[in-house]
Amino acid sequence: MTPPLVHLGLHRTGSTWFQTRVLDGRDGRPVNACADRAESTRRLVLARDLDYDPSSTRDWAAEAFARAAREGHAPVMSNERFSGNPAAGWNDAERTARRIADAIPDAKVLLVVREQVDLLRSIWLQQIRIGGICGIEDFLRPPEPGDHRLPVPDPSFLMFDRYVDLLDEAFGRDRVLVLPFEMLRSDTEAFLARVTAFSGIPMPAPADAGPVYAAPSLLWSAVMRRVNLLSCRTSLHRAPPFPWLHGPGKRLAGLAGRLATARGERRRRTRATTEIRRRLASFPVADSNRRLGERLSLDLADFGWCT
Repeated sequence: MTPPLVHLGLHRTGSTWFQTRVLDGRDGRPVNACADRAESTRRLVLARDLDYDPSSTRDWAAEAFARAAREGHAPVMSNERFSGNPAAGWNDAERTARRIADAIPDAKVLLVVREQVDLLRSIWLQQIRIGGICGIEDFLRPPEPGDHRLPVPDPSFLMFDRYVDLLDEAFGRDRVLVLPFEMLRSDTEAFLARVTAFSGIPMPAPADAGPVYAAPSLLWSAVMRRVNLLSCRTSLHRAPPFPWLHGPGKRLAGLAGRLATARGERRRRTRATTEIRRRLASFPVADSNRRLGERLSLDLADFGWCT
């Protein structure tokens, strides 16, 4: 029997594309065994330790894969929330990995990672898309001393070799496949061929290799985070003063985005990149990337990573 394949994400590494374009059941491709990601998140991620029931979670996972088998589908489960939430500093990634290893002990796992500067910029823009209000400096700013009321983005998680070591320990090194997002972006067929060879589950390349959520313009983002500050009620901003302004504000941001110039976008991108590099400078990211490259038998510098 083919072992289950559990895709952990990360956010902003093509996870939604993988779920909607690869795990769509067409042309011989598999189907996500638990397409209701809210359910897999609730069971494996969000439950407090005091409420978490390992036995019922194992039963739930076994039934999800058994149901997929009855319907003629390969055993695949994909949820980027399995690898943590960037806005919360990926703070539950390690706990969730151990829960998955306990609930699905024969699982193989797929993790997609991305060069850290590019990843942080993409995550920041995605946070604005879903209601965030921070500029890049505030998004990356560590909490004030003594202020640990809420978790915040934590660049130390982006030293990916440590997380991969944990996955190797939890699942077994031969059951962990880690691939760079840049491989997916540059050669989709080669990327999926690696996943197929590892999992034993055929994954033909879909016709559409384009992103599901392309990065918005930086001018759109500059306007939209101010719209969010005034009008968007989310867990990122719980009490906006003028929620009725959100619709008109989104239309205003859309207009601004269409007026963005290439020169202006380059200037904003350079500023964001400079701030991200400044924040990452206090972490030994290059050393981590070299260790990760050795683990993957890849020279990550070939994919634009700092080594």
